Amino acid sequence: MLKEQDVDAQGRHNIIFLSVVLIESLNLGMNDMKKSFASLIAILIFLLTSDLVDSQSVLSKFEIIGRDKSINIPFEYKNHFILTRVMYNKAIPLNFIFDTGAEHTLLLKKEYSDLLGNTYDRRIRLLGADQSVEMYALITRNVPMGLSPTVSFKQDLLVLEEDFFQLDELTGLYVDGIMSGSFFKTYVTHIDFKRNVLSFIQPNKFRINRKFVKVPIDIQNGKIYVKAEVTINNKKIPVKLLVDTGAGLPLLLYSDSNPDFKAPEKSIPGKLGKGLGGFLEGHIGKITELKLESFQFPDIVTSFQEMDSTIRLTASTQDIGFANRNGLIGNQLLSRFDIYIDYQKNLMYLNPIRDLKKEFRVDKSGMEILATGHDFKQFVVSSVIPSSPAQSAGLQKGDIIKRVGGLSTNLLGLDQIISTFSRKEGRKVKVQFIRNGVLKKTMVVLENLI
Repeated sequence: MLKEQDVDAQGRHNIIFLSVVLIESLNLGMNDMKKSFASLIAILIFLLTSDLVDSQSVLSKFEIIGRDKSINIPFEYKNHFILTRVMYNKAIPLNFIFDTGAEHTLLLKKEYSDLLGNTYDRRIRLLGADQSVEMYALITRNVPMGLSPTVSFKQDLLVLEEDFFQLDELTGLYVDGIMSGSFFKTYVTHIDFKRNVLSFIQPNKFRINRKFVKVPIDIQNGKIYVKAEVTINNKKIPVKLLVDTGAGLPLLLYSDSNPDFKAPEKSIPGKLGKGLGGFLEGHIGKITELKLESFQFPDIVTSFQEMDSTIRLTASTQDIGFANRNGLIGNQLLSRFDIYIDYQKNLMYLNPIRDLKKEFRVDKSGMEILATGHDFKQFVVSSVIPSSPAQSAGLQKGDIIKRVGGLSTNLLGLDQIISTFSRKEGRKVKVQFIRNGVLKKTMVVLENLI
């Protein structure tokens, strides 16, 4: 049983600077490959000048009362997203991404809030990283939310006036919002990737098995940072990384945070994500190793991207943890563990549930596919990398994929299609597609591109 304890806070500033960045996951490893928008990295929100949207004023308090030691919330794990079912305003079931990398909870689709008559406390200006593109978000307070029939609470949310990110088409999933992991920080969070269950445990009831490895964490503005070590060109380099369950990649490094963080010679330039100012450019390749405590990840797929100077300015003013970090780790890596996060004691506990040395999934076709239409069952080629297997097979931007590997796309989801094009090098994948109303056939021979 839960109760709500709302924090009354009137913001003292009318203009707030937000840098909102949506970075794509790197499980693709290709130029122009937003196909892994099916595995998007988190939305990161950084605030410059306000008490209005800090963690003390926007987020209501989540509290377990009664004798229950913990509550368990099932989730779906799709396209490297943790998707929780939320009863918004206790009336509409919506899909929220559970995101330890987001400081605040965000509703992407304003129409739901309007439909239920939610009132707005304040309008906030959102600026892109280059400060040239602006949007607006609204704050709505004390919204009744439910995570199960017995788990309900109230929470303040940021509501986008326009769904700029359009995650539905990019992921092939219905994504309505981002649920901040820090909202539950007064409890120990258990992310069980084996059973697909989130648990929130009262700290005085929490006990840990000895098989778990203890990892010290640093908490800044509700976000979790760990110290690790990367090996690049036989050089071992200490790094500070954000633990980001809203990220679908294994590892991202900011290339301008260290002179050694340059993309390897065998890497692919590409668009790694989308922010308010447009697409973010970077490179995708592999590094020799990532080491986190006693755990080692050889030949790990890694994104290299510059940290935007505007974000640096925001971070240095408000978010010290972000300003000093070197990158982040996401769900492709995290999902190989059973995880407990103890915010109060600054500790994370990890126990492997999968082979840590197994290669991370990387697309080997060289094309981006978006899901559109009813139930996201129309799959459209959005871009093709020059000299890639997809281009060699004759596929072009705008082609509508109808069959993959002998199966009709009516029977497949975007994640299954991506998985098919991520199989072993040399595998031949039959593809049927429509171009200008004409059905065509081809064969894509998969190839390692990084």
